[in-house]
Amino acid sequence: MKIFKLSRRHLVFLSSMGIAGVANAIASTRSQAQSQTPQNMTSQPALDRLDIIETVNKIGIMADLRDWEACRACFRDRVEFDYTSLMGGKPTIVDANTQIQQWSDFFEKTFKTTQHLIGSHTITLNSDTATCLSNFQAHHVLLDSTKRTWTLGGYYQHELARNTNGWQVTKMKMTWTWEEGTRPF
Repeated sequence: MKIFKLSRRHLVFLSSMGIAGVANAIASTRSQAQSQTPQNMTSQPALDRLDIIETVNKIGIMADLRDWEACRACFRDRVEFDYTSLMGGKPTIVDANTQIQQWSDFFEKTFKTTQHLIGSHTITLNSDTATCLSNFQAHHVLLDSTKRTWTLGGYYQHELARNTNGWQVTKMKMTWTWEEGTRPF
């Protein structure tokens, strides 16, 4: 916190101006260098974080809305997907269009509706790449009414890269830590 040395005369004057006047007077004491700092130099990391969070959240909500084109836009052309904690096997690098089509087909024949809640994002920025660690809970209402629902929770780790399309996912790793209901597979 910066301490300002003001004379009694200045304090009396400032107090007569009210809080708004005091705030304006203090703000006007900023150095010339501070006044000339470009807005984008200080706000770009914050904007990047917001864009990254929006990209990660959009994957889930667009899958829930079955807007596969918008979901696809969140990914680079080739993406590493890692669902090994749930399904075993090894991570795979696939064409994003192929992955989106597989999700679309699976959702259509398996789920009446879904809701993916993704939050508590922790982001590590490194220039034009980033990692986003997030909690998730995915609720699935199954078409097979005898099984009813399947809810899954855990965390996602997304790796992203910035390009002319903004931030896009290059790797998506899902780690499940709990589930309720019946798995549909």
